[in-house]
Amino acid sequence: MKEINEKASYCLNCKVKPCSIKGCPLGNNIPQFIEQIKQQNYQKAYEILSETTVLQGVCGRICPHQKQCQGSCVRGIKAKPVSIGDLEAFTFDLVINEEDSLLNCYAKEIKENKTNKKVAVIGGGPTGLTASAFLAKKGIQVTIYEKYNYLGGLLVHGIPEFRLPKKIVQKTVDKILNLGIEVKYNQQLGKNLFLKDLEQQYDAIFLSIGANQSSKMGVEGEDLEGVLGGNELLEYKLYTDYTKKVVAVVGGGNVAMDCARTIKRLRSKRSKSHLSKS
Repeated sequence: MKEINEKASYCLNCKVKPCSIKGCPLGNNIPQFIEQIKQQNYQKAYEILSETTVLQGVCGRICPHQKQCQGSCVRGIKAKPVSIGDLEAFTFDLVINEEDSLLNCYAKEIKENKTNKKVAVIGGGPTGLTASAFLAKKGIQVTIYEKYNYLGGLLVHGIPEFRLPKKIVQKTVDKILNLGIEVKYNQQLGKNLFLKDLEQQYDAIFLSIGANQSSKMGVEGEDLEGVLGGNELLEYKLYTDYTKKVVAVVGGGNVAMDCARTIKRLRSKRSKSHLSKS
């Protein structure tokens, strides 16, 4: 707790809020939630974050903070930026076992906005979960249709456990579903789920099926056996036995690093990462 207090106190509470306005795609009110941590009002800090995000525990761990909020931090001009990601994750972790925490934040708005509108959300990954939560906040009845027998999407099968614990993802999902959201599992668009049927039942349909296939580079040899994209490796686990094998990873972003570290844990002899140029 002492370390967290020191990280929170390091924030200057800038009036111009470059970390929020310029750095955060969601527009999280970063100085305000950190100010509540300084005052040890942790529940209030969570409520402030919940105004703009329902993935606090996730974003606090895997967002590219150095490029976004922390990259815009005034403190970072001459020294280290404020550890915004750590503070966001800390705030979520404090309420991780309180199932009603998100519902309590939204309860008043849900009651005031209650409607008979119904929306189908196809895909239960981070986008579908976020959309569902904010639709529920507006008093709309939401049903998520998911092709797997679990929710989370790439948070579960695209990001390794060592970077994002599945416990955090499950607790995040539980808090969102506790808003009164219904889920229908093992429903795949085009197979046992069809838009024409949903159009008869819902006022709107939100598609959040994600990027299920890796992009091709258009280079010779990429269709050879053993050459995989990030999705095929991380989500579909189509990899072979990498024991004592040399593996090249083309790319230098988050997916490339997740692939390299996953392969390393699959007992590869050596992993090389070659930065791709666009």
